[in-house]
Amino acid sequence: MNERRNRIRTKLIVTFILLVTTLIVASAMVWYRVATAHVRRETENRLLAVAEAGALVVDPLTATALVNQVGPRTQQLAEGHLRAMQRRLGVREAYVFDPGRRVLATTDTVRMDVGSVAPGLRNYAREIERALQGEAVVTEPFSDERGNVYQTAMVPLVGYADEAQTQEAIVAVLAVDLSLGFLEVFHDFRRTTILLSLIAILLTVVVGVVFARTLSNPIGKLVSSAERMERGDLGEPVDVDSGDEIGYLGHALENMRRGIVRRDRHLRTMLAGVAHEIRNPLGGIEIFAGLLRDEMDEEDARRSHLEKIIREVQHLKTIINEFLIYARPRQAMVEPFGLREVVDDALFLLSGDAHERGVEIEVEMADRDLAVFADVEQIKRALLNLIKNAVQASPAGSRVEIRAHEAQGKVRVMVKDFGAGIHPDHLKQIFDPFFTTKGSGAGLGLSIVRSIIEENDGEIWVESVPGEKTIFFVVLPAAGSAPGYRAVQAVAAESGA
Repeated sequence: MNERRNRIRTKLIVTFILLVTTLIVASAMVWYRVATAHVRRETENRLLAVAEAGALVVDPLTATALVNQVGPRTQQLAEGHLRAMQRRLGVREAYVFDPGRRVLATTDTVRMDVGSVAPGLRNYAREIERALQGEAVVTEPFSDERGNVYQTAMVPLVGYADEAQTQEAIVAVLAVDLSLGFLEVFHDFRRTTILLSLIAILLTVVVGVVFARTLSNPIGKLVSSAERMERGDLGEPVDVDSGDEIGYLGHALENMRRGIVRRDRHLRTMLAGVAHEIRNPLGGIEIFAGLLRDEMDEEDARRSHLEKIIREVQHLKTIINEFLIYARPRQAMVEPFGLREVVDDALFLLSGDAHERGVEIEVEMADRDLAVFADVEQIKRALLNLIKNAVQASPAGSRVEIRAHEAQGKVRVMVKDFGAGIHPDHLKQIFDPFFTTKGSGAGLGLSIVRSIIEENDGEIWVESVPGEKTIFFVVLPAAGSAPGYRAVQAVAAESGA
């Protein structure tokens, strides 16, 4: 059940973390993409504005003269305008090229030779084609050999297509390179976004664990209370301190527990009263039947009828005693005692029945001084019941095994028979009051055994293979490790006992 409880808590934590983490990551990605897209648009608009402003500097006459290579003065004039624009607008480089990608003027004569084809323009054939068609375009960002990021804007330059200078046409393209170094801040922005996302995810994990505990802990208390009630332990109240629906469920479960306790108390009182009222007349019947039997001769046929009456009365008294034990259980008086002595007493009482049925009883204890801290009379009654059931379930010629050993502060006792076994459908009901598969009895024996074991802070369960075997396991506190035994020792030491 603890595994199921942990599984619920794990599902809550995983679901909460996945949901919130997905929202955080998605929000961070959308935020980053929207911010970068907005900045890129603004950068491209600025770059186009810079290029178009530079295009205004190169008038049609200058553009036409550059294309037609009309003297070095025209080139120097154009390059002077480009350098002035470079200083004023803060661009990295500006140059003019014709439709054949031949450089006509440039601000960087070291990297570009005037009159030669610029090698870097080979990657922008589509952008150049659009610029020659009259459209201002911006290329994708690129990096130089030093890793610096730049972006180029291309705008068309208008000149004259005829000597009369009456027909305007696009004769060249102005290219402007702008440094995108300011976008380095986006690397910091991305790192900051990732760091904040990780911190948010970590906080989500912490909140998820706390949130899961606020749900799973009250649920765990409810489950523990339900398990105790299933075992018949109705003494401890259901304590769920929660103001939500779980708290309401705990309150309802506590009311149900109180109702069951009241009903169980009434039933036990009624059962004890009925048993007392029946036991007294049965005692009289047994006495008078015995007197009549003793007055008759051994050959009298009526004597067998009286003996049958006496046996049936004794059987009824046994059932009534079980009723009384179930209705008025005695509080456990715990003390340390040797388990072997209790087992030997039970074997002595059952030796006749075992011999009559042809069943051998084997006892194996790792330590003859194995000590238990419990109520000796109650444990003797419980083991006697288990061993008796094992003997009655065993076929002639088989055996009953009783084994006991101590481990981790507990004494584990096993009672094993090789009889017909228990049907799987009956295993869950075997300890229920009044449940029996025998033709006689009240069905309270194993229920009383379980009550005794649990009253002495022990555990009991059964395993069975139909047609092969049945094993009852009983776990009891070892005398040397039980907290109560240590307390008794401490008191005895203080009093000098």
